[in-house]
Amino acid sequence: MSKIIEVLGDKVNLRITAKDTNNSYSLLEFETPEGVGQPPHCHSWDETYIVLEGKLNLNINGNESILSAGSSMDVPSGCIHSPISLMESTRYLMISRPAGVESVFLSLDANKEDLDDMNRVVEIVTKEGVKISM
Repeated sequence: MSKIIEVLGDKVNLRITAKDTNNSYSLLEFETPEGVGQPPHCHSWDETYIVLEGKLNLNINGNESILSAGSSMDVPSGCIHSPISLMESTRYLMISRPAGVESVFLSLDANKEDLDDMNRVVEIVTKEGVKISM
């Protein structure tokens, strides 16, 4: 069963979660407006990005890594990346291995009233295993 949440400009559909795959993988679908994305960060899980519509810059280790519709890229654990939409709207899938990345977005959603404070955002995602690399 999927759940749609909206946090920090992203519309995130939690299509397949840890519960569905015995913690093997998670599948999230993002709908992101131009210029919106995530700050440079890394974590202990692998991710695969698949662009369905639009254009996405993954900013791998500070270098442009632009994906267009129909293309994909693996981001190994520990790699600094920062997905940013380059089109009016970009839709993409993110597969995380092992599962569990959905906890980051669920925690942000549960703390929506605090998301105007970037220090609080960093605190929330850090508790979920994300290291912000500013």
